[in-house]
Amino acid sequence: MSSILLERRGAFMSATASSVIHLAHMDLGWFGYIPSTTNVWPDLPSLQYIVSLNIFGFCSVAFLSNFLAESWQRTGAQLEKSTGQIAFLKAFSDRIVDSLASGIVTTDLEGRIYLFNHAAEEITRYRLEQALRLTIWEVFPGMLPKISSARFEIPTTRRDGQSIHLRFSVSPVMIDEKNTAGYVWCFDDVTELRALEQQVRQKEQMAAIGAMSAGIAHEIRNPLASIAGSFDLLKTDLSLGPDQRQLVDIITRETERLNRTITEFLSYARPASPKRRSVDLSELISETVQLMRNSPELKPSHKIETRLRAVKSEVDESMMRQVFYNLASNAFKAMPEGGTLTISLEARNGNARIRFEDTGIGLGEEDVKRLFVPFNSSFRNGTGLGLPIVYQIVNAHNGSIAVKSRKGMGTTFVIDL
Repeated sequence: MSSILLERRGAFMSATASSVIHLAHMDLGWFGYIPSTTNVWPDLPSLQYIVSLNIFGFCSVAFLSNFLAESWQRTGAQLEKSTGQIAFLKAFSDRIVDSLASGIVTTDLEGRIYLFNHAAEEITRYRLEQALRLTIWEVFPGMLPKISSARFEIPTTRRDGQSIHLRFSVSPVMIDEKNTAGYVWCFDDVTELRALEQQVRQKEQMAAIGAMSAGIAHEIRNPLASIAGSFDLLKTDLSLGPDQRQLVDIITRETERLNRTITEFLSYARPASPKRRSVDLSELISETVQLMRNSPELKPSHKIETRLRAVKSEVDESMMRQVFYNLASNAFKAMPEGGTLTISLEARNGNARIRFEDTGIGLGEEDVKRLFVPFNSSFRNGTGLGLPIVYQIVNAHNGSIAVKSRKGMGTTFVIDL
């Protein structure tokens, strides 16, 4: 006890005190000054030998106990230092895992989740405590129970229902050369990358269609103009009854509609280069809204709300007016029973962000994919060229356009210039 509490000096002082007390007790007992439990005492040399041996034992115990106490203290200090290092390394490794941009998940062989880093939370919208109660297949719907490849991609949904596309890399956690304890799943969100690839394919498709169809449309337009002109001359020289005049009106109206469609297509297939100048987009949108308020497409049940901030941008004024008009016209057609079109404009990261948001019928996922394909119209009497022209003009201004839509939830167009 002295070795632990009083260190080395205390241990030897205790041994010395014990030796003195033992010597005094033996001497006083041998000379008869104090009562003794024995009647037979050894002779003086033997007594001295016994006392010396006990004193040596006291000192030996003091030395050994002090040695063990110091060893115990050194071991305790080293253990405390090692515990601190282990805690530091664990915290450091946890920070490394949480600092990775890729999602990291570890599971056992049954798919139960044991590690779920910060990036995994951001991508899936599951919190750590929620994910630890689930399996890998519950967190990533659509993943096959058996993985045949160490690298694969899957379409899946986040916790909030948003569709995403993930790229996975899977590695086994090996106990030894033959036994596996679980798996490490590393994944990245490649949704935007796949969307960009889709846009590139769409541009290539639209360019091919435009190049092929422009010549055809041009060849149709010339004889159509001749037919329309010849018919106008003929009808002035004919006496027509009411039924015949109705047929003439139908021919004239359909000829004009066909000519308008070909004109729109040629403007799409052979776009002019934008003539840019600095324009306040808020004023341009306000003028377009004023035109739309006087448009026959606007019904009493339709409302237009604007949230505009003054933002200037280098654009072709005529082209951007057409973009705004086409988007607004499309929104009114998507709200046959009425609704609200909200147009907003704000500065975002040095660019202009324009949003056209309606409360209409919305679109399915497949309809959104074909939205900018020429002649793909979901409206009666639509040419299917309004939105492709919008897409083309925005691209000509080095901008981007994105669409968010769900059935029955309306549609939002977001333009960044």
